[in-house]
Amino acid sequence: MLAKGEYIQLFGYTSTSPDKNMALKFAWQNKDSGHHKVLFHIKWNCGFSYYYLNAGAYDHEKEVLLLDGVPLFVESVEEVLDTNGKKLHTLITLKMRYD
Repeated sequence: MLAKGEYIQLFGYTSTSPDKNMALKFAWQNKDSGHHKVLFHIKWNCGFSYYYLNAGAYDHEKEVLLLDGVPLFVESVEEVLDTNGKKLHTLITLKMRYD
């Protein structure tokens, strides 16, 4: 599991969306294998290292494609629960390394 302050790099192109509801549609879980939903909130303050894909068949997704090797720091890791205390997903907040 990732820990606060840890430095990571995203290897390979990473598909993201500024729309939380759209991003949650792509999150998946598998109870048999123990996988659960994870949502990354990326605090992006950089004018480069990404492509905004706002044209084409899936422009409603508002996809932002991050370039290979983007460096990030883990700012926080928290479990998001519903009103009954059931886990919905894990929220991991990442921050750009270029501050």
